[in-house]
Amino acid sequence: MTNGWTGKRLRVDLTLQKAWSEDIASGDMLQWLGGRGLNASFFSQHFQSPVSPSSPENPIAFAVGPLTGTLAPCSGWTSMASFSPLYDPSLYAFTRMPGNFGASLKGTGFDQCILSGKADRPIYLWIDGGKVKFEDASHLWGKETVETTVAIQEEKKDRSIEVLCIGPAGERQLPFANVTHRLSWTGDHVGLGYLFGAKQLKAIAIRGMKPVTFHDPKRFLKLCMTLKNRIQMDQKMRMAKEKREVGFLGQQGGTATKKGNGGHPHGSENQWTDFMKTYFSGQESCFACPVHCGRNTLHQESCLGGIHLEKAWQLGPRIGVFNGEWTLKLYHLCQTQGLDPFLTGSLLAGFMEGDENSSLLDEELRQFDNIWDSGEKAFTILNRIIKGSNNGFRLSVPSVPENGDLDVLADIIPFCTIVVKRLNLMTVTNMIDLIDAATGIALSKEDLQETVRNILEMESVLQKRGRNWCDKSSFPQVGEGQISNMSKREEHNHESIVYRTTS
Repeated sequence: MTNGWTGKRLRVDLTLQKAWSEDIASGDMLQWLGGRGLNASFFSQHFQSPVSPSSPENPIAFAVGPLTGTLAPCSGWTSMASFSPLYDPSLYAFTRMPGNFGASLKGTGFDQCILSGKADRPIYLWIDGGKVKFEDASHLWGKETVETTVAIQEEKKDRSIEVLCIGPAGERQLPFANVTHRLSWTGDHVGLGYLFGAKQLKAIAIRGMKPVTFHDPKRFLKLCMTLKNRIQMDQKMRMAKEKREVGFLGQQGGTATKKGNGGHPHGSENQWTDFMKTYFSGQESCFACPVHCGRNTLHQESCLGGIHLEKAWQLGPRIGVFNGEWTLKLYHLCQTQGLDPFLTGSLLAGFMEGDENSSLLDEELRQFDNIWDSGEKAFTILNRIIKGSNNGFRLSVPSVPENGDLDVLADIIPFCTIVVKRLNLMTVTNMIDLIDAATGIALSKEDLQETVRNILEMESVLQKRGRNWCDKSSFPQVGEGQISNMSKREEHNHESIVYRTTS
């Protein structure tokens, strides 16, 4: 097998409670490079049209790339895909999740895992090495995400195993429920919590210890260490850490604050930010990542793991809540219930602005008008939605972004968007060098551009976007895209971000 990959796909049928291994063609791995392409290729081959998100036939796909589970900085993300409940009619949707789950999946000997079927009772998957067991989860059904994670780790007598689970929101099949890993890392924008709940799958627990093999281990290690030092010493990164910056983050990400905040005094957002900083008690990061963008927060003697400020902002200024106490309460509720903070913020913003929504009756909405504190109002509404019997509300789902080719390439491999997009610390040259040292496959910029174009073409067909990808002028030609621009800048400076350690 080619170094870097395992060349194996794990297939799991929850209905039959059977699991088996399949070979992934080496040509497919080379053609698609990482998890996003492997997932899109699987759906393209097996589905001519979407299926209902709640159907047992609807698969959930997890996949990783050749650098996952290695020391390559910021490469610990996991690609996930399915037909999403957030669209009517349903559409193919994909996302990626930070954390350690992907590294553990690779450690079990698989590049991809496909879940299909529906269990006849609540279960959780236990993947230990290459062995799969279907464990009863009746005693876990109804538990929050923290309780579920700890309970499974205690059952297996190993607090180091990785647990990806849903909370009560996913069990009730709220469309904006998501999956949670390590208490805080989430797979957002797809409704994965709903999909797990529809399959009566409470969690996936993984213990993977198999090492990744390399084409040139010494060169690969040297590249990784040089890149790690470069990221840690970057001026923007150091300033962010020294100032405990919430920045990469929040409103600077381009999200507008809730309409109608004119009643809030000038500087409310700064006060909110300062409040959040006072409760920071530590940092956490994804596998092999020196950025540490997760902030542990100690609040009212309760430690919240991995407060991600971009998500917290969705439950604060985004919905007109400038009281940090209420933001933390809302965030904690999302964490424990297993809710997508982005979609939750979007939904709450509609209620706070008085938009029509079919999930709550008019008389219920009127009673919330008597709550003047915006944080208390948002918290009360969210609790009512979670406990309600009607899930027929409308969600505002973000449209598919038209990213530059470097951003898409980073998503394919995948790499952390903070490092690639916001700090510009990972370039196409780095990616080529790392893949070459890990796998022995020498790629050109043109090869990577073609990979990006082909994956976008597959996704456009799956999502029925109707773009004419046969016209290559629709994709940036050499010299026009971010990949080429970043490479040109490196050539102009006569050095790459890794100081040409490969020479």
